[in-house]
Amino acid sequence: MATTDNGLFPPGDRRGFAVPVSPGHSLLLLNNYMRTDLLLGIHRHVHLLQDQNAPGSPIHHLADSIAHVVATYDGMNLFECVARNTLHIDADFEFRPEPDYAHDIKLMKHHLGCLQRTIRDLSRDD
Repeated sequence: MATTDNGLFPPGDRRGFAVPVSPGHSLLLLNNYMRTDLLLGIHRHVHLLQDQNAPGSPIHHLADSIAHVVATYDGMNLFECVARNTLHIDADFEFRPEPDYAHDIKLMKHHLGCLQRTIRDLSRDD
């Protein structure tokens, strides 16, 4: 994967694999670095939870939404069904559905793990 960064990728972002400091930061990293439109599933699910006044804070809603998308697509290898993420930080990146699909599953799992750790840490503080 030969991608030049052209100064687009802040080093602290670690190309999306930084540890997010808030749900908003996590969503920003996912918006910028997910390569496929699986991202839209996260957004749709967050909005669904908000529209239903589901219990929980924004961090719970985001973690639940990422878990929902991962559970739906992980191991399915439905790369033929995805399109390019139009919000990606590099509008000129070369879209390759199969490796980009695998990348996004890995990125979502990273963020889910980070959010779940934060939720556990916050619940211990109570």
